[in-house]
Amino acid sequence: MIESLFIWVSDPTNTQLIAAGSTIFLVIFTGILAYFTGILAKQTATLAKMTSQPFVVCNLESSIVDPTALNLTLRNSGNGTAFDVKLELSPSLPALNGDPVTDEKLTRNVSLLPPKITLGLQVVKSEKISDKIFIAKISWASRPGARKRETLSYSFSPSDGFQGGVSTKGAHHIAQEVEKIRKILEKSNETQQRQ
Repeated sequence: MIESLFIWVSDPTNTQLIAAGSTIFLVIFTGILAYFTGILAKQTATLAKMTSQPFVVCNLESSIVDPTALNLTLRNSGNGTAFDVKLELSPSLPALNGDPVTDEKLTRNVSLLPPKITLGLQVVKSEKISDKIFIAKISWASRPGARKRETLSYSFSPSDGFQGGVSTKGAHHIAQEVEKIRKILEKSNETQQRQ
């Protein structure tokens, strides 16, 4: 059996047939490989472009200043700078001082919002808006003055970002605590000096 196979392969005509078949196989395989490499290159370029884009959202988040307050924030969670950001929030937020709301919609324009930056726009007491649903419409451009704009529209509730009085200590909280400790130490020193 092996001898007959060896004789068949050693025949020059059959050897050329095997070589031609191998060449055809390699040409087809190379074509398939080039096709899938082109698809992969396009997808990689698309992914690289998408990951370098800005992505802007707004939300109501717990304030570190007052545990019963919420901050309306605008956040660029993408990896590129957002230009000419326009926010339209409906219904409008009440003023912190209790003034009546005159506009149905709150609008804010920000010319530049760098990546990974959160911008506080307005503070509001949580009890004044706890039962409302807000609709946010945000648009931005990837370049200054660009005609092509990305637009995002969604609804959210104030309870989405409210921690119910749980907040992290900010610099002013730490300063207040240090002041309390300083006063306690002063009283302690005065008591020791009297004795």
